Amino acid sequence: MGSSQKGRKAMGRPSVKNQVETALKEINRIGYSKREAKQAGDSSNIHSIKYYRDVQGTAIRFAEFCREQYGIRSIYYLTEEHTKGFLQSLTGKGVSKGYLINVESHLKKLQNGMQKFSEKQGKPPVIFVGTRHIATDEREKPHDRSYSSLEIFEIGKHMSPNVHAAMQMSVHLGLRAKEVTNIRVEHIAENPNGRLQIHIVEGRGVTKGGRFRDIPVPKEYESMLRQLIQGKIPGQKILGMKEGTLRSGLKRACDKSGINSAGWHGFRHTYARQRLEELLGGRKKEGREMIERMLNNRSCGRKIDSGVRAHEKELLNMVKQVINVVHHELGHGNNRWGLVAVYMS
Repeated sequence: MGSSQKGRKAMGRPSVKNQVETALKEINRIGYSKREAKQAGDSSNIHSIKYYRDVQGTAIRFAEFCREQYGIRSIYYLTEEHTKGFLQSLTGKGVSKGYLINVESHLKKLQNGMQKFSEKQGKPPVIFVGTRHIATDEREKPHDRSYSSLEIFEIGKHMSPNVHAAMQMSVHLGLRAKEVTNIRVEHIAENPNGRLQIHIVEGRGVTKGGRFRDIPVPKEYESMLRQLIQGKIPGQKILGMKEGTLRSGLKRACDKSGINSAGWHGFRHTYARQRLEELLGGRKKEGREMIERMLNNRSCGRKIDSGVRAHEKELLNMVKQVINVVHHELGHGNNRWGLVAVYMS
């Protein structure tokens, strides 16, 4: 079929937007465990609603770009040249390397969905994302996105009581904005010693990817949390707010206080750093030095424990254990060193 024929819109053919949405439905596993899927050898699907929306947005913009620039009416005629042209157009707009890396990852997911759809139709797979054009090691270096205690105090002055309560929940429990809006009374458990614990066994519709979560409630936050759940039934949401309300409330508070916003996710970064220091205890200084050595090894392509002497192994193992505790409480998998660089360095 010639290129002019490819560009023609066939009778009844759905729009490129609808084609993208249909393809992505093939890899929609929102609410199912990403970890279990990986263990089963399948990393082609999407398990997070936020990531699904991000992928869908990028994929639709890509498809519409190809329709306008190349006359493509069916996404099943896409090639690597189209991907290259899209990336070049974004580069011309001055976007960051990290943004381009994410775009390529999103388009790879679209390709996964299209391949699964093609397989159902008995058609050959379409390849338009092969070797990466932007290497992942070109991504900008991670930087500290946490809020200081003073910044949290100043921001809190300009928040409504409900948004302030949501912020405190993220700061003290490390929950994402969406998780704060979804967590229910039944997810708060009381241990035999009387201390509260966040215990989410079935996280579908609550946590990212439906992941299990177990988070000890800090002593200083217990009374506030008890007040929030008082008089509510187990299946009731603790806050019952919309995610957009939290984000707009934070933006207004940052504008009024003059604090640079690190987004709602910045509260998770605050939690991670504070929790890391708490768990390191009296070995905070040497523990942080070990983390920097480990991350430096990783950035240089060496093993994490490269250069660690025999008498330092105990410290290394303790630090790794502490890091994985924080990972677990954040809803991350073990030994995610890229995330250590983002959240704990």
